Amino acid sequence: MSDGRLKVFFGARLFDGLAMRDDRAVVVEDGAVVAVAPTAERPRGGEQIDLSGGVLSPGLIDWQVNGGGGVLFNATPTPEALAAIAAAFRRYGVTAIVPTVITDSPASTLLPSFMWM
Repeated sequence: MSDGRLKVFFGARLFDGLAMRDDRAVVVEDGAVVAVAPTAERPRGGEQIDLSGGVLSPGLIDWQVNGGGGVLFNATPTPEALAAIAAAFRRYGVTAIVPTVITDSPASTLLPSFMWM
């Protein structure tokens, strides 16, 4: 592994999607997870990131988001509104959202042109 783009996360409980794992390190190279290893056997190169507790988990995806952070997508269908909604969800571990509109008038449910780009 190349040290230039290597990051090693350790010091937190790891949720792997099925179970909580203790004493594990997550090895990331070039932005992709390449290994999960016992903490004592982790690579020593690259950037060592001690999380000092907490839980390390894959990012969550919310498949139906009508709004967040005080913004309703129907009322404000803009890129700025989407950024505010995404920021509100990010603090809960959500790394991707699918913005949706709620039942409303036909004019309100037309997708804005920026959504088609």
